[in-house]
Amino acid sequence: MNVRLEYDMNWRAAIWFEDRLQINDYNAELSIHTNTMDHQDHVTCMARLNHFVYHELTNTVFIKQDDQEQLRALAAAGIKVTTLPEEPIDQIIGIALYCKLNAILEERMIVTNVTIQSLLGDNVRYLHSNQESLGPCADLGWWTDPGPVHSNFKPAAGNKRVVKLNRTPTWRDIDLGWSGSEEPKNETNTVVFKFPTDEN
Repeated sequence: MNVRLEYDMNWRAAIWFEDRLQINDYNAELSIHTNTMDHQDHVTCMARLNHFVYHELTNTVFIKQDDQEQLRALAAAGIKVTTLPEEPIDQIIGIALYCKLNAILEERMIVTNVTIQSLLGDNVRYLHSNQESLGPCADLGWWTDPGPVHSNFKPAAGNKRVVKLNRTPTWRDIDLGWSGSEEPKNETNTVVFKFPTDEN
């Protein structure tokens, strides 16, 4: 028998907004229903939700993906970023979260509603479901990718003699693959080559 669930998630992250870094506290209320009879898939679904919010989104900086200069500065400082198609207001974060959570659950569970609010947003609640337009998140991005990725930003190598191939981890890498299924191997392994320069 399939089950309807409600699940609350709370995390702290930052936003880059109006040329300032601001710390924010978020609360999301999820309405979910199971879509498989496999109990282990239910366990994996909840583990994926928790991993994505509490390990990927917590302590990230939400930032508009067009702000390349600031993205490069944050990346150079080793700061985790989550790119968005528009300014990082609660409504956009909520729509991206709604899309992403459904993508990572891969129809084993369905998130039917996401209600999001934040401290900086004066705790105004934004409600998202499949009954509304996805706006800028209707386009492809990390929010439609079933993996744990949360940014479309690809940092360029600072030295032309350095080649960096990015590697995005898969759910199987963190022991959150589906039971009894073989996922394709990730073909984006990170390898960094440094070629000798004339100065060496």
